[in-house]
Amino acid sequence: MASVTGRITCLGDNALKRANRAASSAHKFQLTQSTGGTLRKYRVPFQQTPPTWQGRAFITPGESAQAEEAAKGSRSGATSAGNGSATGVTWKCSIRSTAPLLGDTGARLSIVVIDTHSELRSAVITLDSWKPPKEVTRSDGTVGWLREGAITLPAELKDPGAVLVRKQAEKNGAQSQDYIDSIQLVNASSVHTINANSWVSSEQGWRVFFSGRAYLPKDTPPTLLDERRKELKDLQGTPETRLEERKGADRIYWYQEYNDLSSGKTGKLVRPKLGGSKQLPYPRRLATNRGNEPDGREKPPAKGQKFWLQMDDRFSFDKSSDFNGAALEGSLAAAISAIAEAANAKGRSPITLLPTLVIGGVRQVLGTVLPGVESPLENFENFKDVLAMFKKASGPGFKAILPTNLYPADSTNGASSASNNGSSHASSAFKSVDGAWDFQLPEEEAAKIDEHTAEMNVGPVYDSATGTPANTSRSFAAYDSQPGATRAKERLGKRLWNVATGNSPRINNLLYFTVPRVLDGRPDAWHTDEEFGRQVVAGFNPCTVTALKDLPESFGSAIRGEHIEADLQGSTLEQLVDAAKKGAKPRLFMIDYWDLSAFWEAAANESSKGMVQHAGRAIFYLRHDGKGHDKGLIPVAIELAHPKTHKENPDLPRTAGIVYSRAELSKDTATLAVWRLAKMIFKSLDSSFHQLISHWNRTHCVLEPFFISMRRNISVMHPVHKLMAPHFRYTLNINANARSSLINAGGIIERSFSAGPYAMRLASVVYGKYWNFATEALPEDLKARGMVDPATGKPWLDYPYATDGLDVWSALSSYFDKYLRLYYTSDKDVLDDTELQAWWAEAKTEGHPDLLRFGLRQSEEQLWGFKGPIPSVSRLVTVLTTIAWLASGHHAAVNFGQYDFSSFILNASSLVRKPMPAPGDAAYKELTTARARTSQEAIMMTYLADPLTAATVSATVKLLSAHARDEHTLDEDNELLVDPAAREANEGFIAAMKRLETDIEMRNADAANWARFGLADRDTAGPMPYTLLTPSSQAGVTMRGVPYSVSI
Repeated sequence: MASVTGRITCLGDNALKRANRAASSAHKFQLTQSTGGTLRKYRVPFQQTPPTWQGRAFITPGESAQAEEAAKGSRSGATSAGNGSATGVTWKCSIRSTAPLLGDTGARLSIVVIDTHSELRSAVITLDSWKPPKEVTRSDGTVGWLREGAITLPAELKDPGAVLVRKQAEKNGAQSQDYIDSIQLVNASSVHTINANSWVSSEQGWRVFFSGRAYLPKDTPPTLLDERRKELKDLQGTPETRLEERKGADRIYWYQEYNDLSSGKTGKLVRPKLGGSKQLPYPRRLATNRGNEPDGREKPPAKGQKFWLQMDDRFSFDKSSDFNGAALEGSLAAAISAIAEAANAKGRSPITLLPTLVIGGVRQVLGTVLPGVESPLENFENFKDVLAMFKKASGPGFKAILPTNLYPADSTNGASSASNNGSSHASSAFKSVDGAWDFQLPEEEAAKIDEHTAEMNVGPVYDSATGTPANTSRSFAAYDSQPGATRAKERLGKRLWNVATGNSPRINNLLYFTVPRVLDGRPDAWHTDEEFGRQVVAGFNPCTVTALKDLPESFGSAIRGEHIEADLQGSTLEQLVDAAKKGAKPRLFMIDYWDLSAFWEAAANESSKGMVQHAGRAIFYLRHDGKGHDKGLIPVAIELAHPKTHKENPDLPRTAGIVYSRAELSKDTATLAVWRLAKMIFKSLDSSFHQLISHWNRTHCVLEPFFISMRRNISVMHPVHKLMAPHFRYTLNINANARSSLINAGGIIERSFSAGPYAMRLASVVYGKYWNFATEALPEDLKARGMVDPATGKPWLDYPYATDGLDVWSALSSYFDKYLRLYYTSDKDVLDDTELQAWWAEAKTEGHPDLLRFGLRQSEEQLWGFKGPIPSVSRLVTVLTTIAWLASGHHAAVNFGQYDFSSFILNASSLVRKPMPAPGDAAYKELTTARARTSQEAIMMTYLADPLTAATVSATVKLLSAHARDEHTLDEDNELLVDPAAREANEGFIAAMKRLETDIEMRNADAANWARFGLADRDTAGPMPYTLLTPSSQAGVTMRGVPYSVSI
């Protein structure tokens, strides 16, 4: 049996990641009923953290009588028998949990067993007459508990369909709760497992947990129907209770506007409400109802409290303590604060996002480690200085990431290699003597900060270990705990502290930057036009490019034929646009980020120092060899503008900017720097649009209302719930974390991206202008952007995101179709499904109400693809596949490549600090007359992100790009599915995912696939395979793996 220490040190292994979720399946997850069915458990290792802890193990006579009355149920004529029934049959009952055995764990629990096919219910069975719970250590070293005992059920009760569970409060009335993983009932002829996977609180009364079989509402066994309806009513609340402040063990789901993004009551940290207006439309979030300030902003959580979240939607213990769980609020903020405060850049520090205890600890440590440091970290010196961010990690291999073809060989004003930039470098507290950037803290001091932030991640499951043991039972791990101690470490005891924090993110891990894959073996790729174009279809934001089928002037652009025709291999702009419009293969493509100009006027008097939000467009040309073979995609013109562009150029229309032509600028070394800077600034627009729209808006934000509606309207017994629940795992928790530290006022996005305080308002504007559920389906999205041949549905060009994504889509769609037709035998069944139709109607009218309410869409058909209820099985397949695709494939494509593309600011700078130079102005002259290599590079670095921002973004995207140890990827089974035919359908999907992995490997090995294998011209770079839609992945930053859900 693996030790706890062994578990902690081996967690990066993929096999252990799987074992974390399935290690105990042999004794815990199998159900062999008299019918021969099999039940598999949806993985929840060391499950979610409850808000408080428990107390003594006993139940008063009054409480027992109350429990007996409640258990009788509402159905008249129901019969029951209990422990003392003379006509009963003895069963063995086992209650299992993956939470630790502490305090009164497993005490004061009562159950009632309900038969599937009769009116029979057992009497209330109290577990306190059983032996005390015992600690169970699984093969992966994780610790849970088990409590077993004999019960007597009526002889006629042969097929348990549900179990009622209640946790009694402490004797003094204090709240108490337990995490129940499963309840197993065994008699001489059968085994029945009821999977709960839920926290049961004394504040919740009787909770019901059903067997794993799936039932449409009309097919629900009559004896379970009332319990099914009551459970949904508990989750819905009433019109009055759903508006009350959510606290503790509440289970009510409802909707609320984004009025919780402000970080202060007045001043620069106040943000307007998103949602509920035509000007700022937005989807809804989970309601917390903390009460509003006079201007409509929600009040912040009470001091020391976090955002409320239903207990069962919280991260598992492993996820919470893992590298990418609560680190968003803890270690990441501490890491960035460490850099900012040490660099005397306190205005850039998010330290205020941390609890007071952690703030004090961090500042105390920093005052000792870096007293009096004066390092403003204004700029990188040159390109080589940026590459030195990865020098510590690359070691002796640093020279291998330095470009050798950065400048033309015949350049008269600069050398050809960045490695010749000289050996001298500016000193900094964050640089070693060899010029390598090193943001890591001394180990001893880093450990102190880690201890402070770990307390945030431990969670109340340990933090409140102050109750008395259940029937004198006590966890071996808590032998030295000190209930009531001030610090969590003492309260838990040494062994539990080590278990709880052994996998917590280390501040120095976040600040250690490995060589990103975009650089690894490809030192001369990032600065080429071919690589710039390749990333359009195979980078971290491959879902914004469109085929150009209209002349740029028709939508207000200043780009004309003379800017690009020298690069069009003999064709004209008009010819190529006209051919594409008539259905021929497009050769010109465009990315349009002009919407980023939406708040220029509003921001005129509130400009953020060191941030300039540009807007722009780029035109790309698909080269060919004259024989029908494509050779690569290159940018041929970039159009840019900033808030002062039109004041300085009064004759320029508001819809147009300054055009930078590749043909004109790249032919001369002096102006080559202008072209490169234009590409870098456009890539910064891509970074902003990616983070706010492609990533946050199109996955995290728009999916949350669908899950809220599902929990409110679709029973856990429903086949759609069982199919879709994995696609929402952890989404509410990660979104709540994001609202508290990532997208909030003064959060990481506002501090590190050019949009600054207008970031989320831009997200709102783009949602209002463009989001349609109907075109979020991948085939429809590609069709709307003109990226596929309408006759075949296949991409016009080598487009890895589309090619691999369509395979994922097809597999999901086929699987969903097969699965759903097991339960819906006709379209009428779909129309008559009250739960399903209530879900769909509410998701539209309560979750996404603004677009139709304020006339931003012409019709329901435009927005949703059809009007009214879901009319057929095929429509249902499309609706559910669209949601599943956004949660899995789309999110994976835009999330897990972030570190490997955007940690290197020369490839993708999140921030632009100065306006792009325009021909004729002083900045343009300064850049074009400076000496190439040394002076030009130094000037260019004043436009891009500074070292502090670069380190902040690198640490952030490292965190966001990492898979958790308990990740649930598409090549793994959906363990909520029990029915044999459903299991078979799921196994077919898993097989399709494994075949897809092989297909992707073959595509990546084919040199004809220019977007995967390498560059088409001047190919000095190694291949960069496209792996973001490869289904499986180990834990960590892997640039592959497709989880079921938006979980980071």
